[in-house]
Amino acid sequence: MNDTKNVLLAWTSSFASFYSSREASEMLTAIVLPIVFFAAGKTADILLQIYFARRREAKKANGRREK
Repeated sequence: MNDTKNVLLAWTSSFASFYSSREASEMLTAIVLPIVFFAAGKTADILLQIYFARRREAKKANGRREK
């Protein structure tokens, strides 16, 4: 649900700029760039979560072997 809310916020923030834009370059900066930056940020977030989860699992596995 949190991701859905973030996507809706990204789209909502670009709507006002979309309606006021008249040229292709303005449309690019108003719509495409916020979506690209949101997608890049979410990708980095997910990759970090996967990395930390694997690191935690590796620490647990090493802790079991040492005992």
